Amino acid sequence: MEANEMILIETLKDIEPALKEYFAYNRTMLYPEIERMYLATWGFMGKVEDKYMIEVPSTLDELATSDTPFDWQRYAPREQKMIKVVDTLAYMTDNIKGILFEDDGLKKKIEELTSKLPDKNRDSIFYTLWMLAIIYKKHEAFKPILDPELLEETYNMDTYFQQIRPEMLQLYLFLERDKRKRDKSITLSNNQEKIIINNAMESWFTNLLDSYLHIYLGVNSIEEAEEELKEVYSPKKGRKADNPAQNLVMVGIYRLLVNRSGMERKSDIYKFILDYMELIGLVKDEDKQIDENYINAKIAYLEKHGYKPEWIPVSQGNYRTSPNNSSKLYFW
Repeated sequence: MEANEMILIETLKDIEPALKEYFAYNRTMLYPEIERMYLATWGFMGKVEDKYMIEVPSTLDELATSDTPFDWQRYAPREQKMIKVVDTLAYMTDNIKGILFEDDGLKKKIEELTSKLPDKNRDSIFYTLWMLAIIYKKHEAFKPILDPELLEETYNMDTYFQQIRPEMLQLYLFLERDKRKRDKSITLSNNQEKIIINNAMESWFTNLLDSYLHIYLGVNSIEEAEEELKEVYSPKKGRKADNPAQNLVMVGIYRLLVNRSGMERKSDIYKFILDYMELIGLVKDEDKQIDENYINAKIAYLEKHGYKPEWIPVSQGNYRTSPNNSSKLYFW
């Protein structure tokens, strides 16, 4: 039987730095619960002080995008227009005592699990991992909104992931593997005719491609491009696809415990991570390959490659987007 459990705003603010650092947390993840509690407490928004006024871009997709595919401004980052709006989330958060969450007993189980940790920061780690479980459940339960206006975006994203991005990766490798080709002529052919571009003149053609790939591909090295082609686009040969949520939880808890718990034995940390993932349903009975040795090896691999936590939509899977493209509609 589900019941409501509360976290005090004071406690939430105390653990938010750890949630942000280790688990890619943003307070907007809890917006529905915060708004519900605010409306139940006050019923309306009162007078807003100046400190809650913030500047935001007037058009979210204005940076480096336009409606014209070949408009030079589309590829040229430019200053965005800013407007002042009320930070309603901050205002509502500061005017409630706490937030209620539906709980089916998971909070108590996480409390029992964290009770085995050293005294150092035990309470804050417990609340951090309880919030992580809530965020994970919300993430897993997310269902795309079937809004007709989003159909074009969905089509664009699928086309980018499955066809255009792997071709961009190959083009990037073609340009980067041999810098000498930048001073040579480049031949373009469509099997019917061909043209020769004298790229030696200021490397104008390859520089144009570099600028384009920087925005819409967003990889920084040959190794990164090769790794993505291998991990995302090569035949898996029966290997189970990577689970982005598992990666985030494994690495995040590992870093949290190493830096804040006082735990000394790595084997204890791996065991704790496995127990936690089983507790929240992130590891299931069919995941027989996931044990403490797997967690050790996976964390070592992700740490070596500079892993940064990110909540990736389930529908996106292992596909990646460019960190340099702010648009949610134009992917190329």
